[in-house]
Amino acid sequence: MSRRAVTLVAALGAVLLTAAPALADNPTGPADGDDPGKGLSPGATILVFVVLPIVVAVLIGLVTWLPGAIRTNRYRPAKGWTAPPVWFAGPPEPAAAVQSADRGDVVRGGASGNW
Repeated sequence: MSRRAVTLVAALGAVLLTAAPALADNPTGPADGDDPGKGLSPGATILVFVVLPIVVAVLIGLVTWLPGAIRTNRYRPAKGWTAPPVWFAGPPEPAAAVQSADRGDVVRGGASGNW
């Protein structure tokens, strides 16, 4: 059986299994005081069960996508980096901290690995 056929059978089976209880008749009849009232028209049914879920999904997608689309500073491989540098978990005044730092007698770099 091809993958497409298996997917189709699984999808139809899921629809039938979930819809079967709704299609079954109530053998005991309506319950006391059960007044189902007027049903929805076909247009209202399509609006409630098709259009509104699509609108909600599109709105959630827009709310998720929009901040990324508006952001201006992005890295583009061909254009180089143009955003200002960011010092994570550093002092509040990084320039002053670097200028006032004690350099010490540390040998930097080289093949011996002294840092």
